[in-house]
Amino acid sequence: MISESACRSDLKKYVIHRLFRIFPAYWFTYLLFAIPAGIYLKSNQDWTAFFLNIVNLQQLSPKALIAYDVLHVTWTLTVELIWYVIAPLFILGRARWALWWLLASVVISTCWSYFAAQGYFNAWFADAFASLQNPADPGQVGIIINNAFPAQMFFFIFGGCIYFYKDFFFRISETLINATIIALLLLIGVYQGKLPSPIFLTGIGLGALLIKVLRAPPTQDKILPRIGKISYSIYLVHFPIIIFFAQKFSGPLGNISIALGYLTIFIVSNVIYELIEKKFIALGRKLS
Repeated sequence: MISESACRSDLKKYVIHRLFRIFPAYWFTYLLFAIPAGIYLKSNQDWTAFFLNIVNLQQLSPKALIAYDVLHVTWTLTVELIWYVIAPLFILGRARWALWWLLASVVISTCWSYFAAQGYFNAWFADAFASLQNPADPGQVGIIINNAFPAQMFFFIFGGCIYFYKDFFFRISETLINATIIALLLLIGVYQGKLPSPIFLTGIGLGALLIKVLRAPPTQDKILPRIGKISYSIYLVHFPIIIFFAQKFSGPLGNISIALGYLTIFIVSNVIYELIEKKFIALGRKLS
């Protein structure tokens, strides 16, 4: 957890670890898919939009995300990067201020989701969307505006509070944890569409699931730990590979293309982890 990393490291060590953990693998993967996609051959090249992708701030610009993102999932990295910046501030007060942060995050996330759903923030990005397409695609508006960091803030703060108050949360009965997860899953159909999304209720369900996972006994499985190690690389490469196999091979190969796609994702992710991730993580630890 990022809160734990920020607590056990000084600021310099924390920053170096985050930079070497996230960016080398991201840059390699981005270039791996951007070069064949002709990202650098645009007649109206916008280097600012390209740069925002390089520094993982693409969600802040419609053009950067829509015209220059080739991995299709990296808008979440902007949200994550903002949390990396806020996390050291969050842990300054340690547990003493954690509940106040939690309360503030409920208010901020709920208000942002509500006003975004009403279209109050659309004007901020209207010109940028108009330069790309008109009208803006609702899905793209949802990614850039409705799912911006303020809407997601509760999820991160609640995770941090679980870390600070783990002794309390780990004492909660398994029955109550299971009931919370099941109830919120069953209620999705009730509050989805009636309440703004994202909503902190989903975060409570995910938090309950996190507690259940954290206090589960260590697995003896050999595959799951490996998947955990390469999960970041899987995250980076899975979408473009799925799109490639769906477009090129779904017709002639049918369902076999799905299996080939998953196998390719696993192989490519392992290669990136071994050649890029692991080496730069070690270098970051050495430099710090």
